[in-house]
Amino acid sequence: AVVFNPSTGVRFHHTMVAAIVAEAFFMAGVAAYWLRQNSQDGVARRAMKLAIVVGLPAAILVAFPTGHMHGRQVARDQPEKFAAIEGLYYGTTHAPLVLFAFPTDKPPQLKAKIEIRGLLSWMAFGDVTAKVRGIDEFPADEIPPLWLTFVSFHNMVIIGSILILAMAWAAWSWSRGTLWTGRRFLGLMMVCLPLPLAASQFGWVTAEVGRQPWVVYRHLRTADAVSITVPPEQILISLVLIVGVEMALLGVFFFIFFKKVKAGPLAA
Repeated sequence: AVVFNPSTGVRFHHTMVAAIVAEAFFMAGVAAYWLRQNSQDGVARRAMKLAIVVGLPAAILVAFPTGHMHGRQVARDQPEKFAAIEGLYYGTTHAPLVLFAFPTDKPPQLKAKIEIRGLLSWMAFGDVTAKVRGIDEFPADEIPPLWLTFVSFHNMVIIGSILILAMAWAAWSWSRGTLWTGRRFLGLMMVCLPLPLAASQFGWVTAEVGRQPWVVYRHLRTADAVSITVPPEQILISLVLIVGVEMALLGVFFFIFFKKVKAGPLAA
């Protein structure tokens, strides 16, 4: 039941496609750097072509259908989480999809919001008149943190949209024969290199914060999952050691990465 829960299938495909997007933009970003140094570089040209061929469909698939299907699953199985990520603080029919807003927790409201009426109902249940439950319909002790859940989800969506547009621009530049020499485009691809990883982290925060206060949804609360035998000092020491090792590995990675990219493909 833990492994094959309702979110397993849709989340697996959504995550795997997101990983492919990260790979494609990693390749495209490095190739863009090389092309800015030498637009005739054959390795860089082939790398950029492969990144576009794989990256454009993958970037679209992250949003639809995998992201859309995952959203519908959350609306069905975790309605309070769905209300939090969408900023729906009051249940309603013709529920609007919020495109942009400034969320506040106390009181829970969205300021300067831009929304499309009925679109959230359609996305969640396939009917623009469908009722979508809001935060006001759940007990106060079962509502996830509203600000962080909403902001993380919408940052993920914004970055995902940017990545789709970037790959579409790449395909358009390729068709016009300006793929190798457009310095603005190549600069954009370099900037976009880490964005899929950022989007994945925002998605992870959305998933983990959005399911609070549960460790196992409807079965085990986070407060009840805290160990009563391991003292906080040991947990802190373990956390510091793990973070230290990971930061050291990250530093080694960046050192090798920048060294190899700067050397260029001919050195290999």
